[in-house]
Amino acid sequence: MISVAAVDDHPMLLHGLQAYLSEHAEDVDLCAVHPSVSALLAEPVTATVVLLDLLLPEERDITQNVQRIRAADAQVVIYTSDSRPGIVREALDAGALGLVLKGDPGERVVDAIRDAAKGEKSYSSRLAHAIVTDPRAVVRLTPREREVLTLIAKGKPRKLIAKELGISENTLPTYLKRVDEKYSRAGNVTASPGELAAFALQDGYIELPPDRPTG
Repeated sequence: MISVAAVDDHPMLLHGLQAYLSEHAEDVDLCAVHPSVSALLAEPVTATVVLLDLLLPEERDITQNVQRIRAADAQVVIYTSDSRPGIVREALDAGALGLVLKGDPGERVVDAIRDAAKGEKSYSSRLAHAIVTDPRAVVRLTPREREVLTLIAKGKPRKLIAKELGISENTLPTYLKRVDEKYSRAGNVTASPGELAAFALQDGYIELPPDRPTG
């Protein structure tokens, strides 16, 4: 029997998966669902495989999430609706063995769980495979490059960006050039800092906080 746990702060979809497993996969048991990695690790982890959602509002560090679960001696399969190649690749680089999209058929979820239990990599569908192999998934941005792009995405002028980061305004183009070169190697020819910021947002390398309610 393959014991499976899931980390997802919206667990309703997992009830359907649990019903599918009980009917079609007698060797797979979804035994626990947790809203966070911290909740999962609050007790000794007995699951062989953990299905991990990428979108955990209180635990945004994907690499850390995967590594914490792996340190508990469980395999990780990403189970998500997030199709941004950068953030998916980050999870795989951290040690996750597979990618399952929440819209994929149940049998493919089962196959990914079984493969992970054997220590094998698995992508549940053509779309999942395309996300993992997207050339932009191999772009690697430094923390400083992410900071620069985040501030650009927020619409801040260069002078203010330089001041906020404690760097010279003349240094800013150097970071942008490096990012441009990385995306160019991935097959994207860019023309402006705004485009670079847009790529980084689309790929999941940076995020903007949601607008706060004004009332």
